[in-house]
Amino acid sequence: MQRRTFLLLTPFAGSSLLTGCPTREENLRIAYHPWIGYETLFLAAEFGWLPPTAELSRFDSVSDSLPVLRRGEVDAAALTLDEVIRARLHGLDLVVVMVFDVSSGGDVLLVEEGIDSLSGLAGKRIGVEIGGVGELLLDRALARAGLGWDDVIVVDRPAHQHLDAWRNREVNALVSYEPVVSQLRAAGARRLIDSRDFPDLIFDVLAVRRDRLKKVGHVLTEVIRAHFRALRHLRINLQDAVYRIADVQRVAEQTVMQSIAGVLLPDLESNRRYLSDGSRLIDAIVALHPRLSNGGQPPSRAAIDDWVTGDYLPQGPRT
Repeated sequence: MQRRTFLLLTPFAGSSLLTGCPTREENLRIAYHPWIGYETLFLAAEFGWLPPTAELSRFDSVSDSLPVLRRGEVDAAALTLDEVIRARLHGLDLVVVMVFDVSSGGDVLLVEEGIDSLSGLAGKRIGVEIGGVGELLLDRALARAGLGWDDVIVVDRPAHQHLDAWRNREVNALVSYEPVVSQLRAAGARRLIDSRDFPDLIFDVLAVRRDRLKKVGHVLTEVIRAHFRALRHLRINLQDAVYRIADVQRVAEQTVMQSIAGVLLPDLESNRRYLSDGSRLIDAIVALHPRLSNGGQPPSRAAIDDWVTGDYLPQGPRT
C-alpha cells in the first residue's frame, strides 16, 4: 500500500454511469484513490460537474491504480510526481497535464523523545514506506544532516502499519502523513521536520497515457475545468466540502481539515506556471530522477519538458 491511502473502498465508476455516453473509445477513464488533493474529482462527480464521457474509478491505493493504467484499462491516474517518474522508468509513457496539490507540511518526519536534531537520527531505526514519497522526504532530511542511508536502519513499513510499529517500539522515528500523523502524535511522537522544509518536492498530479492523449483531449479539458470548479467550492463552501469528503473517506472532519492544512492547492494560473518550460515542476523532475533511477543520468531538460503540458488546461477567464 502506498502513500495517499486512507481506508479501503470498493472501486466505483463515477460519471460513467450516466446515460447517453458515446462509444467507450471516446471516454476518458481516470483512476484515483483517497487523498485530499484528489477529492476534487469526487466533489465534481458528486455535483454532476464532470462531462458525461468521463469515467472515475476510485481504488484503495495507487498500487491498484497503476496496474490498470499500465494495462490500458484507464487512460489517466492521479499520482505523485515520483510515481510518474517510476512508471516512465518502467516504460509507461505518461504526460502530466495538471497539478492537484503540492505538499506543504502534509508529509512529516516524527521522532521519539531524545532526538532533537536531524543528526540525532544516526544509528536510529526509521520507519518509512519504501517506494512512496516518504522515502524522498527521508532522503532529503538525511542529506541535510550530512548522513547517508547506511548511517541509519531503515524499516520498510506501509503507512497503515506505522502506528503499530510505533506502539511496538519497532522504530525510533517515522516518515508519515495524515491521518496517521495525528495518531502518532497522540501516541507520543514529535514532529521534527516536514515537507515545508523542502518546497516543491512532493507534487500530486494528473497523468495521462500519451497514446490516449489526443483522443481524449477534449474531455480532459472539461474534467480539469470541473476540478477547478470543485476547488472553488472547497474554498468558498469549506464546511460543506469537508463534510462530503469526510463522509466518503469515513474519517473525522477534523482529519480532513488537517489534511487540507498540509497541502497547497494551486489554481489555474499556478498550474499554467507549473506546466510551463523551465518550471519548478521540471526542476523537481530533474532533481528526483537520479534518486529514483539509482543514480541514472536524467534526460535532457528539453526531453523532460515533453513530460508535462499545459495544452489541456481550460482557456478563458481564471477559475
